[in-house]
Amino acid sequence: RRFFGSECFPCIHKIPGPAGFSWERSVNKSSKPKIFLTGAAGFIGRELTKKLVGNGYFVSCFDLGEQFALHQEMFEQLQESGSIQVVYGTLLDRISLQRHIQGHSIVIHLAAMLGVRRTEENRLGCIEINITGTDNVLNACVFNGVKHFVFSSSSEVYGEPNRNPIGEEDETKGKTVYAVTKLAGEELAKGYNQLYPDLNYTVVRLFNTYGEGQVSQFVLARFVHAVIKGEAPTIYGDGEQLRGYCHVDDTIKGFCKIISDPKSMNKTYNLGNSDQVLSLKELGGKVIQILAPGKGLEVEVLGTFEGTDRLEEREIFARYCDTSKIKKELGFQATISVEEGVRRIADYGVVHEDWPTLYKPK
Repeated sequence: RRFFGSECFPCIHKIPGPAGFSWERSVNKSSKPKIFLTGAAGFIGRELTKKLVGNGYFVSCFDLGEQFALHQEMFEQLQESGSIQVVYGTLLDRISLQRHIQGHSIVIHLAAMLGVRRTEENRLGCIEINITGTDNVLNACVFNGVKHFVFSSSSEVYGEPNRNPIGEEDETKGKTVYAVTKLAGEELAKGYNQLYPDLNYTVVRLFNTYGEGQVSQFVLARFVHAVIKGEAPTIYGDGEQLRGYCHVDDTIKGFCKIISDPKSMNKTYNLGNSDQVLSLKELGGKVIQILAPGKGLEVEVLGTFEGTDRLEEREIFARYCDTSKIKKELGFQATISVEEGVRRIADYGVVHEDWPTLYKPK
């Protein structure tokens, strides 16, 4: 179907990809386990790929063809190192996943349908990609004897928490189809481990990851993009919504801790920055203060959700994480401040307005 992107193709020598991209099979020269990474060309996936290669891992990068085409230069450079191979395709091709996951010890599953409007307006698509797709990946893991499945979940599974900061054992009560699919993915990982104990899992609940190269559908990227253009950050609702913001480099550091420490096996972790909690109004003001001081810009608080995909009934008004578990067990702690993160986004100089065209809802 058009919505789900290109089909999988075998990753053999010199198969032409989108925009002339050449997929080449590389030989694993590392003594570390091979990692299969879904969503490798996405925002978090790109940074994680670079970090894993830098740490000596061999990475098989799996994503849609149009995603790779957006970042062709980066992946071509990494291919030259001999530390990655590129596999383009869809989570819905079960047979191809079984073939390509062969020989990998670790699978990190980032790929998913994201975005408020896209998931709400394409509920069946969201369910099929995020639930059926995850089941297909897990099935391929069992088929190939994978030892560790790392699932990228979301703070959305908590919904509007009863208390903050919220811990891993607190109630889950997601409000959205996206939240339901992520919780279903968590249960699939646990269910496969129950039936196939050799397949260990780690569930990673991400809290408001941001950084350079993120599409401007996400709030911090949108604010920075607006201020750089000389426009005021616009906030729907009253602007008092509280979140904790975690830079992508810290998020990547957390993933690296998880795959390198056996204590992470069969656990669920919050992964975020519990020291960088701001209201949306404070966040917008901070972006102005850092990037356009003295320019007369002020945060525009609309006081309503009219005209936005952030419907009031699905908005979360206060949610930020307790990260004491991952700090105690794995030694992880986020260190990058929002101030530093804002400057990094601005210095990066590239803003992606939206996801690739093929992903836009009809």
